[in-house]
Amino acid sequence: MIAYRVLRALSRLALRWFYRDIEVVGMECLPVEGPVLLASNHPNALVDALVVGCMLPRPVVLTAKATLLENRITQLLVRMVGVVPLRRASDSVPASSGGVLDPARNAAAFAAVLDVLESGGVVLLFPEGKSHSDPALAPLKTGLARMALMARVERRLTCIPIVPIGLTFERKWEPRSRVLMQFGTPIMCTAGLPDEPNDVAALTRRVDAGLRAVTLNFRSTDEALQVLSASSVLADVLDAFRPLDTPDPPLVDWVRLAHRIADIVPTLPALDLEVGVRVEQFVSRLAIFEALLKVNAIAASDVQMSTSTAAGTWFAVREAGIACVAGPFALWGRVNHWVPLRIARVLALRISRTPDEPAMNTIVVGLLAVLAFYIVQISLVTWWLGGSAAVLYGASLPLSATWDFRYADRLHRGAQRVRTYLRFRRDADIHQRLHDDLVWLRGEAIALDALIATTSN
Repeated sequence: MIAYRVLRALSRLALRWFYRDIEVVGMECLPVEGPVLLASNHPNALVDALVVGCMLPRPVVLTAKATLLENRITQLLVRMVGVVPLRRASDSVPASSGGVLDPARNAAAFAAVLDVLESGGVVLLFPEGKSHSDPALAPLKTGLARMALMARVERRLTCIPIVPIGLTFERKWEPRSRVLMQFGTPIMCTAGLPDEPNDVAALTRRVDAGLRAVTLNFRSTDEALQVLSASSVLADVLDAFRPLDTPDPPLVDWVRLAHRIADIVPTLPALDLEVGVRVEQFVSRLAIFEALLKVNAIAASDVQMSTSTAAGTWFAVREAGIACVAGPFALWGRVNHWVPLRIARVLALRISRTPDEPAMNTIVVGLLAVLAFYIVQISLVTWWLGGSAAVLYGASLPLSATWDFRYADRLHRGAQRVRTYLRFRRDADIHQRLHDDLVWLRGEAIALDALIATTSN
């Protein structure tokens, strides 16, 4: 348990450094006590387990593919935190079996999961059985449903809630992007129901439906790119002008818009001609607006900024004051962490082969590199200045790094707003055009959504 807590604390720190924000929505769907099976989609390899395990208030027993035991480092981590290894059908088919899988290959793993549930614990599973970058959920494996039914029958557990978790990454491979963890409505596997094989399939379908409600699913990669691009711009268009510490609308707003657009697209051919024409005009004007933003390197949300001299002066004075107070501490974090984190990122990108690997490799290699540098630095300070100084020095390291990342985000967005402010001051016409487009798009989006909803009903 101590190893679990230590690794969880380190993982939280690593996630805070790599991702700018992890939004959690629907935590009230998680039971505060009793056995729970968590069913999550699997878009980002080991990072998915870290996000769920670190953000939940309850301890979580993780499951992972048994092939992790083939690597000595991951084998050590798996055993330290009590991960339950599951052997997938694709992992191994013994040559001696003539291509037939051993049905008992996961008996010990299933028993371990049932033990956790019987003790009132939480178990995380990825029913897709693989990490991937496909635009939709992969077909779910039946293991989770079989575990739930076995817990009911063999362990006499009267109620096993299966809680769907949808993980959405803004740009999963990119540092300082964002993550959304969204809980769905619990799926209850209660006592007294039949226990036939077809119930495994039925329960798997219910889990699939629950996961689809909290994840984004598209028919193709092209459709995904189009819908996500449009929803990202629309989220800014519909949002208010935000302060620098929270410059973007919540990721959940973007995801909800993407869900809504994806729902609307199949209904477009059935719309009245007049409504269809309005939709085409809206899409065309949105595309022009987005292209104009890209050409001028302007964020959609910044179109609403004031370009008055007073607003610009206050911005400069405020940010200069913050820089005087926060800048030195952020610089201390940068000086002490730039080298190991840079090494980690370069190595991570070099060894990554798929979009699922850069974040995972950066976090794992980064943790090892930073800890190694900490040991060297603290040892030198202890030798030079003594134990008390080394304690203070060591305490300052993770705090300063965390602040450095946050302050760097602020500087980046602040610099972008300064460029936009100066651009608008030089060319008031482009500001007015973008502002007029934004106002029209906002009003038309709201009107069309209401009109389409009425027509559909």
